[in-house]
Amino acid sequence: MDEIKILTNEELGLYDEFSLSFNPKTKKDYLLKIIQFKKFLEGKDLLDVNKEDCQKFMCSIRETYAKSTSEKIYSYIHSFYSFLQRNKHIEINPFSFVEKPIVSRDKGKDDVLSIQEINQLIDSLYKLNARDRLIMVFLTTTGCMLNELVDVKWKDLIVDEDDNYYVRLGKGKKERVVKLHPYCFKLIEDYRYHSGLSEIILPTDDFIFTTQKSNSITDRNVRVIVHKAFSLAGLENYSAKDLRHSYAAISLLLGADKEEIQKQLGWSDKYYAIRYKNVIDFVDSESIDYMMQKDNMNINKK
Repeated sequence: MDEIKILTNEELGLYDEFSLSFNPKTKKDYLLKIIQFKKFLEGKDLLDVNKEDCQKFMCSIRETYAKSTSEKIYSYIHSFYSFLQRNKHIEINPFSFVEKPIVSRDKGKDDVLSIQEINQLIDSLYKLNARDRLIMVFLTTTGCMLNELVDVKWKDLIVDEDDNYYVRLGKGKKERVVKLHPYCFKLIEDYRYHSGLSEIILPTDDFIFTTQKSNSITDRNVRVIVHKAFSLAGLENYSAKDLRHSYAAISLLLGADKEEIQKQLGWSDKYYAIRYKNVIDFVDSESIDYMMQKDNMNINKK
């Protein structure tokens, strides 16, 4: 990364110390934000900044980015300076004098599909190929994140003695096993057939979702697929993250308790469910079981 040269050796050394426990993706993300701040300073040392520098920077950020991105940039750089203060490289964190951009975490109607809209989406999936159809149903019925979907391997599929199917999602503390909707597993079988794979699913390290040019798929690939699916269903105002929000809101409405949703979605705190209090009334009245029992969900008729 050529941009890294904008940092002095001392600044880079401090950053390496700060990011020692980060995974590569997180480390790169933090570094880009710090480089962005350094560029704004126009040569001023990161250890010499004052509150005015920080206020001007955040003012420019708010004018350029959405609130959610502004909040993220603030949090990343504030964390870096908190580290410098704790380790006595600076006396005061200059970002502590800057007001943090706050984004409401409550979810509104625009974040959640109604059951009618989910039916509309499911009924339009025949227009997609086998892989993309499976991806849409997988996201809709597990509530998983995109990075979890792209990482799923054939060895992560599990079947019990009663022929219930499950999938292992997430990593580390967020690793969990969630139940698959029967229609989702049917689409997995269809996908294998159209991909020329055998009927027998072996527990291999191969990724489930691939492209013609790669043995894996990216978040960006999935976002394109989701955008196409929503467009075909006439639901262009929704995006991939709204499928996860919809899963949470509908499951809570249909009777799943907060602990169940916490386990299903890998939340660190069951009180994340509070974010959906504003949409529970809007949505038509082991979480997937609640959806599987409802006659008004077209996916149960597939």
